Amino acid sequence: MAKLPDNPDVLIMGHPLLFQSQRQVTIDEIHSDEFQHNLKVMKQSQFDSIGIGLAAPQIGWEVRVMSVGISKENHARYPKAPYIPFCYWINPQIINVSEETNWTWEGCLSVPGMRGWVERPVAITLAGYDEHGQRKEEHFEGFPARVMQHEYDHLNGDLFPMRIDDKNLLVPHEAILHQEQWAESWPTENARNTERGQLSSDR
Repeated sequence: MAKLPDNPDVLIMGHPLLFQSQRQVTIDEIHSDEFQHNLKVMKQSQFDSIGIGLAAPQIGWEVRVMSVGISKENHARYPKAPYIPFCYWINPQIINVSEETNWTWEGCLSVPGMRGWVERPVAITLAGYDEHGQRKEEHFEGFPARVMQHEYDHLNGDLFPMRIDDKNLLVPHEAILHQEQWAESWPTENARNTERGQLSSDR
């Protein structure tokens, strides 16, 4: 396994690596110096980009690894979102999803300048490994569940625009900053009135 450079670029939608399903890693790999170096680079890249999550392929690392965390330092992109303690997920698997769904405005470091009104399950149970190679399982609801699912999609070669079935639900980021000026009920009533980091039970 090669070491990542200290300041890798975030790949932009269109790059072939972002459309590929990534490979699982072994416990031995997790304990290697190269892997631990890449985890540190990943965390730094996420926070340098003010991202609330990052998937390994977004920085050119071809493995099933993602990092998530929302704190004061990177809260600006989703000001209404709750804080989430920083964590790594290695070889994550979604082992349970709720039937109930919700909607919110999603963005992505690999899809700059755009936001999409995306539907996903309200709650999930995620299993995988931490940075020490220890097995873990955790239940997530609300916005944390949303972030986990978004990053998990990256590991399967999916980006959020692929989940949008109506072109009106994909808007420039600048438009999101002026929701109060949108036409009444556009693109939907709930989409108009839901701020970044908030969730809506209906489309």
